[in-house]
Amino acid sequence: MRIENLVVNCTARYPRTCRRTPFEVVVYELNYSSEDKDLMDLLRTKAEELARQVNPGAANNSMHERSPERILADCIAGVVSEYFWKLYLNSEENVVSETEFDDASRQIDLKVISNNKKIEVRSSFPRNGIEFAICHPSYEFDVIGPYSNNYKPGEIQKDYYVRTLFHLYNPTDIISMISADSFKVYLTGGATWDMMIDNDYSKNKTLLPDFGLGVIQKAS
Repeated sequence: MRIENLVVNCTARYPRTCRRTPFEVVVYELNYSSEDKDLMDLLRTKAEELARQVNPGAANNSMHERSPERILADCIAGVVSEYFWKLYLNSEENVVSETEFDDASRQIDLKVISNNKKIEVRSSFPRNGIEFAICHPSYEFDVIGPYSNNYKPGEIQKDYYVRTLFHLYNPTDIISMISADSFKVYLTGGATWDMMIDNDYSKNKTLLPDFGLGVIQKAS
């Protein structure tokens, strides 16, 4: 496993970007042909178990039922994201732990050990690259806060929201990439609940698929 601290200078490529200061991203790279194989197999197995329990409704379009492949892809992304956020946050001291899966509509991904504060882990698949996703003035992939739709009318409030991106042309590509070399996981930041309800930091976005560029989502 390789870890990289990537610094993205958005203004160099996108002069109209809202990201005026260098944006730091933590990148984990796994290779199936190395000692990472056991971990990658474990994460896939956990995702397959989760996929058998989740609602087929899509988070960004509750009227659209996800295919079994898309459900598995979303579960892989979620399980991988949760694992690497836990790994990163615990890199110096054991401060967060996982929670048991109970109900998807009330799921809490991680919690702070000392005070039981809740952490929601979000993930997305920007097809045009990480720099595009972070920097593009119209399609910035922000940290996603609480959302609702017909099958998930209201999430329970979390104390923190964190974001993971996977640079894949099709979301279902992650099904093969979890068993391949050069599988990269991008941890792109987070926000507190207070930031989510502060209009100086957050804004409402409609979670609609943009088939040309990615997904426009709730932001902070």
